Amino acid sequence: MTLRTKLLLIALSVLVLPWAGWQLLRQMEALLRQGQEQALLASAEALARAIAASPEVVPARGPTLFVQRLPVPPQADGEFADWPGIELRRFGGGHGGAALALALARADGALWLRIEVTDPTPRPADAHWSTAGRSDRLRLTLDGALGIVSLRLANAQSGPLRVTAADGGAPSLRLDGYWRQRADGYAVELQLPFGLDPERLGLQAIDVDADGLGQSFGTGNALADALWPLAERNPRLAQPIRPLLPDDMRVRLVDADGWILTELGELPDAGPAATMPWWRRVLYQWFVFGNDPWAEADRDAARSANEAIWQALSGLPATHWQRDRSAPRLLLAAAVPVRAGGDVRGALLLEREHQTLLLTERALTGLVGGTLLALLIAGSIVFLFASRLSWRIGRLRDATEQALERDGRLRAFPTSTARDEIGDLSRSFARLLGEIAASQDYLRSLAGKLSHELNTPIAIVRGALDNVDAAALADGDRACVERARAGADRLAAIVRTMGEASRIEQALAHAEVEQVDLAALLATLVDGYRGVLAPRRVELQLPVASVPLLCAPELLVQALDKLIDNARAFTAESGWVRITLRPLADAVEVAVANQGPPLPAALRPRLFDSMVSVRGERRGGGVNLGFGLYLVRLVTEWHRGGARAEDLPDGDGVEVTMLLRGLPRR
Repeated sequence: MTLRTKLLLIALSVLVLPWAGWQLLRQMEALLRQGQEQALLASAEALARAIAASPEVVPARGPTLFVQRLPVPPQADGEFADWPGIELRRFGGGHGGAALALALARADGALWLRIEVTDPTPRPADAHWSTAGRSDRLRLTLDGALGIVSLRLANAQSGPLRVTAADGGAPSLRLDGYWRQRADGYAVELQLPFGLDPERLGLQAIDVDADGLGQSFGTGNALADALWPLAERNPRLAQPIRPLLPDDMRVRLVDADGWILTELGELPDAGPAATMPWWRRVLYQWFVFGNDPWAEADRDAARSANEAIWQALSGLPATHWQRDRSAPRLLLAAAVPVRAGGDVRGALLLEREHQTLLLTERALTGLVGGTLLALLIAGSIVFLFASRLSWRIGRLRDATEQALERDGRLRAFPTSTARDEIGDLSRSFARLLGEIAASQDYLRSLAGKLSHELNTPIAIVRGALDNVDAAALADGDRACVERARAGADRLAAIVRTMGEASRIEQALAHAEVEQVDLAALLATLVDGYRGVLAPRRVELQLPVASVPLLCAPELLVQALDKLIDNARAFTAESGWVRITLRPLADAVEVAVANQGPPLPAALRPRLFDSMVSVRGERRGGGVNLGFGLYLVRLVTEWHRGGARAEDLPDGDGVEVTMLLRGLPRR
């Protein structure tokens, strides 16, 4: 990971500021919501007390039958496809799981009944048959302007509804309807006469089993229990609470079953929240409101599904957040129980728009905008700083890598005038490399200085030894003089070798470059090497084509001479030496292999260093100082290559390879 990337990641720590602001915003929004909930509950409690003081508004005690609304009058066919959204009230208790479902609805002022009966043991009969009293049938009881009227409904098969009095006589009312037989029972769809608005209604299904035993189930068995009051939505019920209702709220009164008896008030048109982009509403829902699973408001439903309503019907006040279906906004609902005579008769639901949404939107917009601006500014500053810092460090790295030239000399290191840590580091590098360069210059000139200084005393010693009359000396003294003369010769050889190494380094700086054919050059040199290596066998392996290379041929010949000298020193007279030229894609290799002992493991990493030698004394009394392979390394590196030494695969000897890439054309 680069320094620039690390600093940019550090700059992301600025994001802790919007996180802290977001947490503060959520806490503030939660407090605002809590305050709104308490205020709305207090308003709902006041309205509930006003309703409790008006007996005509309080829902009736006990169970009721709610009359729902149909947009158009249905067709009496027993199919019920034209009863959209109508809920059924279900009653059970017959033989073998027989059940009754009932719904009342008003359309164009007429009251309609939808009846569905599940009967696993059907025993059909028409209402006027003598056997109708021992067959399956319906008993409908109405309590209205005509008093209590009880009717028998029964059909033997699908068709227009058959109606008689409860005892089988002529009915006092004419009902229009249809009876439809089903595989699992029967269904009845009927309309009460216009103008007949009963206050109470009862319906029982009498199920007769195979033994002729009947069992009734529905709104009740006894007549007093069978008649249930009818209730429907009535705007007049809201009159007592109209003066107490604020303009920006909506109130609903529901009975004990959750049916909406009246509704008053209108919520204001959705303001900025309605025009807010959907993605911002999603952000608020996730990051501010905590992604609460709010329900949708049941604005046009006949029966409320609000969770707070059912909690209020159990006797406990409650609040609930929900979405408005008609506009993209949030609503706060508060529900309180409506009590009369110590009983919970219903519940009052008060709704208002979530007023904190606009405030939250403004706060969150400011927070997001400020955070993005701060992050952009901080990121830009850190990016520019990191870029300059990376550039300075990269420049220092490049200068360090280029400080060493191909011939091992040090270039002048550029120093920085900046008064910071990187500037101090560059100046420290410059001082260190300056001291190393001075030490290198001293070491390069040391061999030449020593050669010059030692030549004179060596000549004096040798002259003095030559003037000694060996014939006049005793045998012991003569041996001492011979040893002194041999030591002087060895010292002279050392001085010559040191001078040769110094001259090679100077020759690298002033070498003449030309393009030569290495194959022809090696073919010419091998004849001279045969005489030097005799009686050893010399092998030469050259490619068929010429191998041109832009190089300094004098330096290559000197390096090759050193390799041949090493091969002669380590190869027995019965052994062999092989010279190989191998062209590569962008370079050539010149390898000299000889039969002999393997390389010592301890010296392999330092074979091409100065003053490192595998041999001791040369044959013939010479001495080796370890400059040969060092010279080979200098020559190959000057030709943009390198040198390596490795044992032969069969372990029969050693091969030293010079990799040469040649010099670029000037």
